[in-house]
Amino acid sequence: MTTASLAQLEEEGWDLVPAQLSDANLDALRDSVFVADAAGARCLLDHPLVAETARILLRQLAAKFLVLADAVAIQAIAFDKTAATNWKVAWHQDLMFPFARRVTAPGYDLPTVKDGIDHARPPCEVLENLLAVRLHLDHCGECNGPLRVSPGSHRAGVLRGADILSRVAACGQITCVARRGEALLMKPLTLHASSQATEPGHRRVLHFVCYCGPVTAEPWHRAIGIN
Repeated sequence: MTTASLAQLEEEGWDLVPAQLSDANLDALRDSVFVADAAGARCLLDHPLVAETARILLRQLAAKFLVLADAVAIQAIAFDKTAATNWKVAWHQDLMFPFARRVTAPGYDLPTVKDGIDHARPPCEVLENLLAVRLHLDHCGECNGPLRVSPGSHRAGVLRGADILSRVAACGQITCVARRGEALLMKPLTLHASSQATEPGHRRVLHFVCYCGPVTAEPWHRAIGIN
C-alpha cells in the first residue's frame, strides 16, 4: 500500500494494493470460509479467522492513513464465481448494509431482511465514509469475470437508476484484474459491474466493508475494530 492510494481513492474511488497476508492465511480463508458450488455467503464477521483478517487489514490501512485508527469492519461477504455459479452483475452502487435491528432513524431507508439479518440504506454521509476491501484468494484475470469500475463515479453521490449508464459513459470504465493476495479498495458509491466468466474457474473474493466516520444513528450488525 502506498501513500498514493489515498489520492487515488478520493479521486477515482478505487485502487489495487497488496494485502500483505501470508500464503498460509490465504489458504486457511479459502479452505474454511467457502463452500463448494456456492456463490457465496453473507455476514461472516462472526467467523474467527475472518474477524482476525479484518483486524489485520484495518491495521494495514490505518498504517498508511487510508482509514483512521477507530475504523471498524462492518461486513464480510464471500464470493466465488465458478462454472456452477457464473453470474453477471449490472452497473450499480453498493447501498444496502447490515444493521443490528430494523432501522427507524431519519435518513435510513429501504429496510429489509437478508439471511435473517436486518439491512438498510444509510444516509449519504455514512455511505461516503465506507470503504470496501476485496481480498482476492485466487488470481482473477480477464477470463474470470473480474470486477469493472467506473472511476470517479462515486463523486456524484447516490444515483438514480436512470442515471447510472450515463454516468458510466461519462466516467468510463476499468477492468480490475488482480493477483492472489491483492486487495481491491473501492468506495461503495463507485459504480461497478462484472460479466460472466468466459473461462469459469474459482474466483474467490472475501469482500470486507469498513466504516470510518462519526457514530451512526443506527448500530451496525457487527463492528470489528483494529484491536
